[in-house]
Amino acid sequence: MVFRRIFHPQVTTFFRNYCDKKQFQYFNRNGDTGSSRTLTSNLLPKDDRIFNAIGATEELLSYIGLAREHAQEVEHEYADKLKRIQTIVIDLSTAISRSHDISKKLIPKNYTKELEDWIHEYSKELPPPEQYIIPGGGVASASLHVARSICRRTERTVVPLVREGRLHDEALIYLNRLGDFLFVVSRMAAKLDKRTESIYIPKPDEKVQAQ
Repeated sequence: MVFRRIFHPQVTTFFRNYCDKKQFQYFNRNGDTGSSRTLTSNLLPKDDRIFNAIGATEELLSYIGLAREHAQEVEHEYADKLKRIQTIVIDLSTAISRSHDISKKLIPKNYTKELEDWIHEYSKELPPPEQYIIPGGGVASASLHVARSICRRTERTVVPLVREGRLHDEALIYLNRLGDFLFVVSRMAAKLDKRTESIYIPKPDEKVQAQ
């Protein structure tokens, strides 16, 4: 007995088109010489302050994502706020990449106002902070402390760009307030997990740099 394979013409066309599609390339070798292009097509060395700032925002974005995963595992309600923040950090990275453009993208002031409202909301549920809180208080809280420190480093990479007028100062203001928010929400995470915060007590004549 002979079996014949009969394909409908439309099905045959579908498989042909599917197989003809080029595989997506995850690399292009354009950066092998140590330089890369911004969104405005400016070719810059990869250690340029623009790419340092972009890299810092990407690291911040990634670690906030990790903190969000820890929050979701224990059903902390602020997880959605962290996702919202991630979208704004992407906007910030885009603004940095377009910093050579005269009509540079602005960071709306209402983004910062949103953070301030959240800070006020959580502050009502927390005791006044001690002089210096030792990062910890559970995985969710500790991951937010790390995100906060990365945020402060990102802020420092943005300072020269704002000083030179290549980036709107609202970007710097947002990062400054984000660092404050991450500190507050790290304390909130410790409270939700019923963990005790560890406090560093300096000597009577010693001052500690504020967090």
